[in-house]
Amino acid sequence: MDKDKKPSIKVVKDGPFIVKDLKTLRNSKSVFIETVPVMALCRCGDSNNKPFCDGTHTSSGFSGEKEEGRVPDKVDSYVGKNITVHHNKGVCSHIGHCILKLPEVFRKGQVPWVDTEGATPEEIAKVIRTCPSGALSYTINDELHKDYPHEPEMFLVKNGPYHVVGGIELEDPDGSEPETMDHYSLCRCGSSKNKPFCDGTHIEKEFKDRIN
Repeated sequence: MDKDKKPSIKVVKDGPFIVKDLKTLRNSKSVFIETVPVMALCRCGDSNNKPFCDGTHTSSGFSGEKEEGRVPDKVDSYVGKNITVHHNKGVCSHIGHCILKLPEVFRKGQVPWVDTEGATPEEIAKVIRTCPSGALSYTINDELHKDYPHEPEMFLVKNGPYHVVGGIELEDPDGSEPETMDHYSLCRCGSSKNKPFCDGTHIEKEFKDRIN
């Protein structure tokens, strides 16, 4: 594996993710999975060799198309005195770090959803930086913050998506782009309405992965 080559992920139409030159792949227990220069990772959800593709997508009728009725890819901004919070619900993977860690700001079921005065700007920024999908970002002193330093890595969420960090290029023939290439979440249950991105459907589907 060439150390100078930058990792990339190619979305195969109605097929797997082709991952090239990735050095770090971990399962949900943080156990490293051996990598090779070119890997095919399952995104239909039905492979018997997860996270690797075993060709099941060819017989399962898997479609990688985006579906009508998906949440629009649109950024909403919540302006506060000292911080503005930006949210693109269309790429949200619904992992829930924001709601669990700072419920006084990210108020589930309430309108508006974000209360920028519910905590200090520093506390809000700290939680936003844990958002794995790129759905959340913030502006302080007219500076947008949505990219953070990471080494290139992919890791599996238990019964959930692939989390991708470190500026790994995503190549999608349909033109899909993450909110930030710095970090994003890719569907591996096969049922997201916003493929190739995770939209939280794995929760409703009760997707199970033998690698936990």
